[in-house]
Amino acid sequence: METNETHSDPAELAQRLGHAFARPERLAAALTHRSYSAEAGQPELAESQRLEFLGDAVLGAIAAEWLVEHRPDWREGQLTKVRSRLTNAAALARVARRLELGRFLRLGRGEAREGGRDRDSLLADALEAVLGALWLDGGAAAVRKVFVAWFAAELEVALAAGRDDNPKGELQERLQ
Repeated sequence: METNETHSDPAELAQRLGHAFARPERLAAALTHRSYSAEAGQPELAESQRLEFLGDAVLGAIAAEWLVEHRPDWREGQLTKVRSRLTNAAALARVARRLELGRFLRLGRGEAREGGRDRDSLLADALEAVLGALWLDGGAAAVRKVFVAWFAAELEVALAAGRDDNPKGELQERLQ
C-alpha cells in the first residue's frame, strides 16, 4: 500500500476548491480509490464510487442550470450537446488535471504503479466523487462555485462549439 508521502494532503485540495469541509472525511473518501480500500482490507473506505454516482448527477444538474441561465436563446438540442461536452470523461479529466487531482488520490500499489494518477477515466471518476462530497458538505452553492471557477476553460470551448450553426446536422436531428 502507498505511504502517506505518495499523495498530497486533502486539506490543500479543499483550499484549492475554496471550501472548508465541515466533514473532511467526505473529501478523504472521495479521494480513496477502491484499489486502496481493497489492499487495506477496509471495504468501507470504498465510498468514492457512491460519491462518484452522486457527483455525476450533481454535475449534470449544475451544468444544465448554468446553461439555462446563461443561454436563454438556445434550444434544448444545443443545451444538451453543450452539457454533454462539459460532463464527458475527457473534459472532466482536463479539469482534474488543472486541479492536480492525481496528487491527492489514495491508490493501491498496483494502480499507482500502472499510472492511475494520470489515467483519464480514473481522474474523471475522482472529480465526480469530489463533486459528490462537495455537494454533501456544502450543497449546491459550493458546487456552483467550483463549477464556475474550475470549469471556465471547458465552458468557453463548449459554448463556442454550441454556437456553431450546423443546419445539416439540425435537419438530420429533426428527421430522426
